Amino acid sequence: MLDIEEATKLAQKFLDEKVSHEGTALALVEGERAQVGSTFYFDCQSVAYLRTGDLRDLAVGTGYVRVDGETGECHMLGATESAQLDLF
Repeated sequence: MLDIEEATKLAQKFLDEKVSHEGTALALVEGERAQVGSTFYFDCQSVAYLRTGDLRDLAVGTGYVRVDGETGECHMLGATESAQLDLF
């Protein structure tokens, strides 16, 4: 089973390689992570918003990054699914 640090690295790598687009880089929100059973959840937001706090840079409609603690598989949840989990 992964530990939280390994899962954090996988989640950011997933954002960098699979989710971020040119001009819309996403990053994990510091301190916004949770473990439920063997699954890890991370909140994410646009790098621009995390740097500036400017609402014009806010990534809207993004959900949590889910990392399976057994397999390391990463998946981006939708905003509705993330809101239903109510982790942060």
